[in-house]
Amino acid sequence: MNTQKKDYLEFHGGPLISIIPFGTFLTGCFLLACTGYATFQAYWVIAAFCVVLCLLLAKSPQECFYSIIKGTSTDLITVVIFCWIFSGIFAGILKVSGLTSGLIWLGGVTHLKSGWFIALSFLLSCIYSTSTGTGSGTVLMMTSLLYPAGIALGAHPLVLGGSIISGGCFGDNLSPISDTTIVATATMGVDIPGVMRSRIPYTLTAGSLSLAIHTILGFLLEGNIHVSNTTYEQLLATANPRGLIMLFPATLVVVLAIKGVNLVLSMTAGGILAISIGIPTGLLKISDVLKFENGTATGSVVDGISGFSGLIIFIFLSYALSHIMTASGAIDLILEKIKENIHSTQQAELINCCVIALSSLALCSTVASQIIAGPIMKGIADKYDLSLYRTANFSDAIQAMFSYTMPWGGPGMVFCATSLLVAQTYSWCPVITNPVSLIPFTIHAFFIGGIFLFSAITGIGRKRDQQLDDDYRFQNILF
Repeated sequence: MNTQKKDYLEFHGGPLISIIPFGTFLTGCFLLACTGYATFQAYWVIAAFCVVLCLLLAKSPQECFYSIIKGTSTDLITVVIFCWIFSGIFAGILKVSGLTSGLIWLGGVTHLKSGWFIALSFLLSCIYSTSTGTGSGTVLMMTSLLYPAGIALGAHPLVLGGSIISGGCFGDNLSPISDTTIVATATMGVDIPGVMRSRIPYTLTAGSLSLAIHTILGFLLEGNIHVSNTTYEQLLATANPRGLIMLFPATLVVVLAIKGVNLVLSMTAGGILAISIGIPTGLLKISDVLKFENGTATGSVVDGISGFSGLIIFIFLSYALSHIMTASGAIDLILEKIKENIHSTQQAELINCCVIALSSLALCSTVASQIIAGPIMKGIADKYDLSLYRTANFSDAIQAMFSYTMPWGGPGMVFCATSLLVAQTYSWCPVITNPVSLIPFTIHAFFIGGIFLFSAITGIGRKRDQQLDDDYRFQNILF
């Protein structure tokens, strides 16, 4: 098949040459991750260099640049950026609202030991990550608070760390305001409520199995550090049960999103409810939300938006590189080669799992791997009439399995760094320096990826997911 047509962007040497900038980008990101320099700022530099490389390799740099502008101004990028901005605002308000102190109070007042505290840590992390939509943010917050409390109660540090990271993975996969959920739906061109409804049975099954395994491990493996009751009480001094009331705004957002309310409106409603509850109860001050001082605007709203700025720039640049491969016809060539070896729906789904797995293994950067794998996965899904809801779920679940377990992935490194900070305050807390040691204990990441892989192999859930997909397409035709 000749893909070098007039409507394709031409490169010196043919369309496959457009893969060189993208491959350079992947290699650079992988090397940065392996050497401990996996920051957005470093990724920006690599991506910007590769964009210039695209211009140099194109027969017409001007046409190449125009194609980049056209590609990065698509609905996909715009929708994702809008959702991230409002997700950041809502998550920022929740973070300063006292929700965390309420969850910690709930954990502390029970005085659970061993496996029961491990189970509670997993559940609290699930609640927080589903409420805020951030996995790494959950690991940072929950490790700061639950890690010393769990160690004081005799929990094994690696089992406890694994339960916290698993909880972050749970909400990152399920939450409607999670960046991975938003990108998975956007790349497949489907709605967030439908994706959430389709994945709930899988996510809850994986979550239940994870809870059971974490609890068992908590009883089988116990820590050898014990502290006095006085020290433990000091840990809980800042806990406040009133913070639990902030679960209502979080629940409102999830319910509205599942009901099909626009995600921006859902998060706005949740933010308004959080402020309406927080200010009268003293959990929030207006200055916590927004403050103007010394010619600068600060507060949780500003912090929430700016917290996504690094990711927005990174995705903008990385999507430009991904789009160039589509514009040149390289993606079409790759798809044609892949399709030659696909003879069934099962094979098509397994190939999609392999595509996102390879992308995630190389990057371990959640949404970046989804955006890069997205065009190929959707092309295969369209060709073989696969459920786009189901394909979006494969994208989210398989990337989670790698992003939350590989040592160069963010959550493991966040936990290790936070354990070091915790040890500076509580000298008896062990420091975890190697994220590799956490891999066997990050149970939920393996279960969520494994369940969807099992579903692809056996076909379990395929008819249900396809029916949801057909219903969505029928509604779009009608309305």
